Amino acid sequence: MRLRKAFLWSMIVSLALAALLGISALILPRWFRYDDEILVSTVLFGAFSLVALVCASVLEKRRLVPAMWIGILAAAAALFVWLVLIWFDPALGWRAEMRVARIAGTFTIITVLLGQSGLLTLPRFDHPWAGGVRWMTIGVSSLLAATGIALVWSGWFDRHIDEWRVLGVLGILAACGTVVTPILWKVQAVRRAESAETIPTRLQLQMTCPRCQSQQQLRTGPAKCAQCGLRITIAVEEPRCACGYLLYRLESNRCPECGREIAEADRWAAT
Repeated sequence: MRLRKAFLWSMIVSLALAALLGISALILPRWFRYDDEILVSTVLFGAFSLVALVCASVLEKRRLVPAMWIGILAAAAALFVWLVLIWFDPALGWRAEMRVARIAGTFTIITVLLGQSGLLTLPRFDHPWAGGVRWMTIGVSSLLAATGIALVWSGWFDRHIDEWRVLGVLGILAACGTVVTPILWKVQAVRRAESAETIPTRLQLQMTCPRCQSQQQLRTGPAKCAQCGLRITIAVEEPRCACGYLLYRLESNRCPECGREIAEADRWAAT
């Protein structure tokens, strides 16, 4: 817990300092010799910090733990190498510059791949085929990343037209899978909310009027006592998690949909 808080606060402070430098470079350009370098560094710092935060959030859910640690370290390494390339470009020769750019590109691809894969593992699916779409997307994204890294290190210019076509096809498939996976999770949640009710919402209940003490049958919703005219509203609602998951017959202490801890008073008590 302390390590996570320290990580988050250090990220907030670092982002605030990077934003301050970027704003200063925009407002006071005459005071800086390196306006472009500062702005690009600020953007890169924010982007890689966001990916590292995504990996840390997935790590907190205990999903793909080794991969998420690698993603955080790869984000830090990618940011460092890009900063070296931006700030020390004049001192590097052409060969060294290309080598540093390839290293930076490799770390960037690895970081984006692991961040995306971590996010895709968060939804929980009831049907195996929906989970298969998720893992198929991760597989295609991994193949896309491997192809991209191979192109980066093999000299990724105009002479690799066929490889770029393969890269485009894999990119389209990975993008479609990345969009479809959360949609499938949302559809699953909607179906649960619509079909998981165990009792109808419109019922006829036997009750006693709290004013005249007459026994009668009233329907749920707005009603009134047949004897004294007391207006009564009856609502029947089954316990649900904050995400909408029905808690009827739930015996565990966590919601299987979102992982939230369920209060003991809302848990199913079998008799």
